[in-house]
Amino acid sequence: MHPNLSRFIESFEHEASLTGKFRSKLDKTALVFLEQVWGAAFDYNYDGLRAEFPFIDHKGGQRFADFVFVKNGVRLAIELDGFTTHASHITPGEFNDHLARQNDLVLSGWLLLRFSAWQTAHDSRRCIAQIKQAIGHWWSVAYNGQTSYDVKLWETRKTLLIQLARRRDAKLKPSEVAREFRISNRTAIDWLKRYEQEGILRGLKSGQRITFYELSIPIEQ
Repeated sequence: MHPNLSRFIESFEHEASLTGKFRSKLDKTALVFLEQVWGAAFDYNYDGLRAEFPFIDHKGGQRFADFVFVKNGVRLAIELDGFTTHASHITPGEFNDHLARQNDLVLSGWLLLRFSAWQTAHDSRRCIAQIKQAIGHWWSVAYNGQTSYDVKLWETRKTLLIQLARRRDAKLKPSEVAREFRISNRTAIDWLKRYEQEGILRGLKSGQRITFYELSIPIEQ
């Protein structure tokens, strides 16, 4: 096993023991993914990759994504499915819950990829190609303002910011936006100012400085 992979596993298990995560050990499918897919794709560099990542679903409950990659504005979630995930071994309610979990990730602003356990073990090249394509897509959208994706990107950000504001009594702090999207405070302020100019938000001052941004559209919309 590559030393970097050993360190990644040790770090995960240490964090799991401290936080009491539902899963304290990575299963065989996850280990195969880390070795044969991610490790092979990125020369065993696991910077930005996290396992069993917690997120809040639409009901306010805590869920976990198998893996997420968060770095330089990229928000990629990766789910690994065993063969029985959608087979007759699970109830209709469990199946619906599984799909809702996937949708919650997408609606929270993540780009989602799903691979089967068989694919990670026997078709790693395709998994690698799709992961690199997904990361490349994020970069082209986020950092090339002249691409055809630019308008769509800002519209998506607007939707996600409105959703975030509604969860916070229609008010947003730049620090909250920065934390939610894994961006700098400066970038968060730039986003908020742009939507203020579009009439979506309005700045609320404390003294001479804007400290909050408030939705300027009806909360029920």
